[in-house]
Amino acid sequence: MRCITLALTIIASTGVSASAQTRAITLQDFYRVESVNATAISPDGRTVAFVRTFIVEKENRRHSEIWAVPADGSAPPRRLTNPAFSATAPRWSPDGTLLAFTSRRPLVTASGPQTESVWFLRMGDVGEAFQIPGVEGTPVFSPDNRWIAFTRAVRPAEGSPRATGSEAERLIEERFTGRTYDWMNARFDGRGYLADPRDPRATPPEELFIVPREGGDARQLTTLGVTVRGVSWRPDSGALAFVADTHQRDEYTYDRADLFTVTTAGAVTRLTDDGFDHASPAWSAAGDAVFALREQSLNQVLAAKQAFGAPTDVYRFPVAGGPPQNLTAGWDFIPGAPQASADGRFVYFSAGRSGTTHLYRAGTAGGQVEQVTSGDRRLSDVSIAWGAARMAFAASSVTAPAEVFSASLDGTSEQRLSTVHRDLVGEVALRPAERLRITSKDGTAVEGWLMMPASPAGARVPLVLAIHGGPHSAYGTDFSFYFQWMAANGMAVLYTNPRGSTEYGEKFLWGTWGGWGGVDYEDVMAGVDHVLTRYPIDTKRLGVTGYSYGGFLTNWTITQTQRFAAAIVGAGISNWISDYGTADIPRTKESEFYGTPWEARGAETLIKWSPVMKAGSVSTPTLFVHGESDLRVPIEQGEQMYTALKKRKVPAMFIRYPESYHTGWSPWNTVHRYHHEMKWWTQHLTGTATSNEP
Repeated sequence: MRCITLALTIIASTGVSASAQTRAITLQDFYRVESVNATAISPDGRTVAFVRTFIVEKENRRHSEIWAVPADGSAPPRRLTNPAFSATAPRWSPDGTLLAFTSRRPLVTASGPQTESVWFLRMGDVGEAFQIPGVEGTPVFSPDNRWIAFTRAVRPAEGSPRATGSEAERLIEERFTGRTYDWMNARFDGRGYLADPRDPRATPPEELFIVPREGGDARQLTTLGVTVRGVSWRPDSGALAFVADTHQRDEYTYDRADLFTVTTAGAVTRLTDDGFDHASPAWSAAGDAVFALREQSLNQVLAAKQAFGAPTDVYRFPVAGGPPQNLTAGWDFIPGAPQASADGRFVYFSAGRSGTTHLYRAGTAGGQVEQVTSGDRRLSDVSIAWGAARMAFAASSVTAPAEVFSASLDGTSEQRLSTVHRDLVGEVALRPAERLRITSKDGTAVEGWLMMPASPAGARVPLVLAIHGGPHSAYGTDFSFYFQWMAANGMAVLYTNPRGSTEYGEKFLWGTWGGWGGVDYEDVMAGVDHVLTRYPIDTKRLGVTGYSYGGFLTNWTITQTQRFAAAIVGAGISNWISDYGTADIPRTKESEFYGTPWEARGAETLIKWSPVMKAGSVSTPTLFVHGESDLRVPIEQGEQMYTALKKRKVPAMFIRYPESYHTGWSPWNTVHRYHHEMKWWTQHLTGTATSNEP
């Protein structure tokens, strides 16, 4: 993305010169930040494959390639895949001779045309990618290297053709370009309008197949009529575990997937049927148990009228029968997908905690959860080579965009393997963030971070309060281009994890149950007060911003206080009543707001916490940014709040982004948004043009 011409400068908006070696970060640098993820270490622990995703500015798109690097760092990374096609999802064969990946290459298969298909590379040889006959889905190699499992859509046999009516009726229908549906789950953000989820002909189930490693005719193992996910081979290669939601066709039942096993001969065994939701199965080393994530289904939460959500834990399920064992019952955080160690002693998983993400492990028989990796950073995509006791992962910190690392399985002997962002980090001046310990109004401990700009000693600077989405997510110690760019333009950035955030335990996580905007608002404002009493902030130049839930809480904040000189609302809810019927996920309102709009308690709660109902108290100049195709927070939510402010003659502006969902915005739209957000901050907070804008 190089469509914007920006003048390079070494003078920050505060008037302080950067060092001779660095300059202030600019909006143009957005195009240089890459995504580094999907790390996959070879079985012998010697090579790490990973995905680099970068922006092709002139074409307004992102492009992904698979690279490989020696795990000991003895040579620089090299690209493996053809740069003409995007490639993702690398995975190794058990003997390390093949690397499978998914690539966007036009292909016609037995099940029809595909835009994404599976390809293989012979590692150690220079050659083109090839396909294995019969493999039509993401491959899962058997441990003995004889089979490849995958799932693909299986369309049921067509029934009797539907009556077409008269010639006149046929013509009427032929000329119709709209949509007709009579099912509830008709749309989903990022996917648009959906085919009938109740009809397997309209939404074919993904069934499980196996094919010999050398290729051939695929053999179907399941005929469940619902989608199979999370496929995992038993260590002896004689069976597979997976999850499937047998209630998938019931649109009035929320997710409640169960655990299954199936032999290579096709004998299916159901391990669970308890109404809970299960995910990410992994076999024990002995093959006598399956480890998986387990939590209450939302239907159970609603039926029990709980005032809190469901904890997620790692369980051990004996395949011979018997009660499951909770391995993380005494650990108050949210584990990721389990990986069972080859020696049978531990289950490893990633988890977020207090703004960091690390690898943890629990004993397969229970006991204390132990942290394996460390540091003020976030790790992702941990891949383990059990035989070599090595692992690979991507990691980022506040001043370092993501790179690839390897380490011993105990977290020692860590090495950085990639230098994707070396030039950028060496060229620009990145600001650190200070971790804050904040006490909220009711005494609750809240965590946050403050990124201060480079400024003359004693100078008071503007402050922007940034609020994360979710609310069940968390800010932390990873890299944020947007925060760095605001700091480079002379603004301090405060970002906190109020109640409702993950990474601080179950009580904290569900602290906003019953209505967002109560204790979470108190928490973020406590952060503002904390900073104002300790740092050189200009109290007359405060801003507030957020996207999604953060946009909601920004809307709510400007109805509660006039302390902010400017606000920017990104895809924020303003009216919970209308959101219930127009958004793609009504479940949040049914659970966390105690019901639907036609139920007394639900209606009362939804109205009480709707910012538009309190718009009469707003005086803060507010910019609204919203995707026109957003189905998670439909654009009418922004329009309602904007209209309310304009009716009251409060300064407001609305920027609409066509063909943009809630997430996944194009590079050009993202840069346009950032550019106009900075103009808004400049107009209302800094009052002068900035040297880091076009």
